[in-house]
Amino acid sequence: MAKLVVLVLSDPKDQRKVFTALTFAKMARESGELEDVKLIISAQAVEIFKDSAFKEVIDEVRSAVPVMACRMNVEGAGVVKEVECYGIPLAPVGKELVRLVKEGYEVISF
Repeated sequence: MAKLVVLVLSDPKDQRKVFTALTFAKMARESGELEDVKLIISAQAVEIFKDSAFKEVIDEVRSAVPVMACRMNVEGAGVVKEVECYGIPLAPVGKELVRLVKEGYEVISF
C-alpha cells in the first residue's frame, strides 16, 4: 500500500486551497486505501495558526492525521505559542521530508 505526505505550503489568504489540503489529508487517511498519511505545514501556510477560521478544521485533521509544522517557518512567523496550543510537534521539515521519501512516502503539495 502507498504512503502519503500532504505538504501544505500555500498562503492562508488562499483559504480554499489550504482547506482543500487539510481536508484532503483527513479524507485520504480515513479512506483506508493508504498505508499511512502524514500532514506537514510549512512556508507561508504556518500562518493558519494565527487565523481562527482554520481552528475547527485543524482540530478535525489532528484527530485523524499526524501533523507536524516546520520549526523555522513557525518561529519566523511568530506563531510558536499558537502551534504549541494545538500540541503539534515542530521539526526541521527538510530533513523530515528526506527521511519520509527514503521510507517510500509520496509527497503531494498544496
